[in-house]
Amino acid sequence: MDLGIIYSGKFGERFVCNIADPRLCPKFGACGIDFCDFCKKYDFSPNISFVQELPEPSALGLYVEEPENHLPRFSCEVLVAINVHPDILISLPKIGEFKALIVPACDQKWCSPGLRRQLKEKCEQIGIEFLAPKPFCSLIPEGRVIRKFCRDLKIGRPEFSVDLDDNAIERVEVLQSDPCGSAYFVAKRMRGFVIESSEDLYKEIHQHQCAYPCMASMERDIELVEAPFHLAGYIMVYNFSKALGINARDFVPDHFKDIVII
Repeated sequence: MDLGIIYSGKFGERFVCNIADPRLCPKFGACGIDFCDFCKKYDFSPNISFVQELPEPSALGLYVEEPENHLPRFSCEVLVAINVHPDILISLPKIGEFKALIVPACDQKWCSPGLRRQLKEKCEQIGIEFLAPKPFCSLIPEGRVIRKFCRDLKIGRPEFSVDLDDNAIERVEVLQSDPCGSAYFVAKRMRGFVIESSEDLYKEIHQHQCAYPCMASMERDIELVEAPFHLAGYIMVYNFSKALGINARDFVPDHFKDIVII
């Protein structure tokens, strides 16, 4: 997998660090520097062909007259663009060569519904796979290239393998992590938890997901009704419970069921 990343801001930086050098995880909080045991034992830096940081969109003004002046020519299989100015986003197919474009919409300002439609239409016209997951961990891979991206980098919706000793969680393995890496934090914190009720289980998973520095916005989203951060929490609880053989359907609000339960 040949991955290119264009980003601005701390959330994009967090994604880059999680993929390229997970040893930097303590920098972002959660376990903290003194308690990190480097549980993320992977290194996908060889898969990254380039990383380009841009100024925050607000720093570039309302319009960018010549978007191509802000990026060098580039090529990759998959391009991930996080918090990039709309005028630059819409110009990416003219600036670089890539087979798939992923524009996470963890914050509705990163990719508005109208911009998403424009990007989708433009990419379809020239044969580029396109997804704008909201949030990033709701990603359902569509298309050969994006499926390869998820498979090779083992990221997408969080997936786990869990072993029990009676009602105690004895072992947790992350099979697929969310893009921010919180699945590893949840896995670590859930080891040793004794399941006495489904409600207590859901609460425990959710509080650990909330303690990790999530990429998703806590502001209400016009399409989701709630904040993307809340949706990320429901996805985590549902998928971890699923690994235990527990159906957490009742935990998920009706307006999120079609997104979470797949």
